[in-house]
Order: sequence, then C-alpha cells, then structure tokens
Amino acid sequence: MHPYVPQSIRQLRRLLKGMPVGMLTTQTPNSASHSRPMLMHEIDEAGWLWFLTDRHSRKACELIQNPQATIAFQSKKGDRFVSVQGTAVIVRDDVKLQRLWNPTLRSWFPRGRRDPEIVLVALRVESAEYWLVPRTRFSRVAGMLQAVMTGKRHEAGKHGVLDLHPLFA
Repeated sequence: MHPYVPQSIRQLRRLLKGMPVGMLTTQTPNSASHSRPMLMHEIDEAGWLWFLTDRHSRKACELIQNPQATIAFQSKKGDRFVSVQGTAVIVRDDVKLQRLWNPTLRSWFPRGRRDPEIVLVALRVESAEYWLVPRTRFSRVAGMLQAVMTGKRHEAGKHGVLDLHPLFA
C-alpha cells in the first residue's frame, strides 16, 4: 500500500468495506439512465474503483460515449448507503487484470484472463455521498419518538459527502 493515502480515500474505503457489488448507472445515447449490478474488484490509492466487463458490453459502449457514471452501494444490513459519482474510462491493462483476476471470474469470462474481450472499467471517484442509519430498531423508534415529543425533525443516522475533486486538481 502507498505510504500516503489521502484521508478522503481512506474514508471511502471504510464506507465501501463489505459492499463489493453496486448498481452502476450510465447514460444511454438517448439520455435515459441504465443501471446494472457490478462487482467492484479494487479501490486503489488514487481513488479509482476497478471493475471488469466485456469490451462489447452495453455499459462499455455507454461509458465510451458518456463517461459520467454513478454507482450506488448498500450494506447487507441496510445500515449503510453510498452513492459514488465519477468519470469512467475503459482500459485494457494486462498487468492490472492479472492482479485482479481470480478463478471465479471464469463464469463471466470462460476463456480466462487472457480473453481479448475483457476490459477494465476504471471509475475516478469525484464525490461520494453516504448515509449511515442506526442498526437497531430501538434506536430508530427512539429517534422518531423524540421528534414527536420535541416537534423537531428526526434525522436518522448520519449523512455526509466526500469531495475527492481536490485530489485530481
């Protein structure tokens, strides 16, 4: 690991820990949104999220035409939500692919790691918005009751935004 990883990237890694699958949203040529699940293979030291796909896939074509993308993650317990926005590039990097490859990927790429159709989707994270919701039902109910008693709006959990733009300036 790099000796210096910016705080915002360390925080992004903590937020996404245990959430390897997100819903990647791209824009179609007619400006409609299109979402599909994607398995994230890595968050590198520079703040890039890495995915694998087929170079002729719909998502690859859409990202080549419009590289702006969003990917939304949800924890298994439903207590953490993260929406990442960024700019994606489609790359063929055999060294990176070798590092990310594992045998289970053969179910998508039966010809293996050397399949010429495999490309990497690298999403440069520009910002991430997150919501942390209390895990216990008791905490949520207590917060709602407090709101009713005080007449003040109840904020369930914590909400924040990570801005990674300064890293790319």
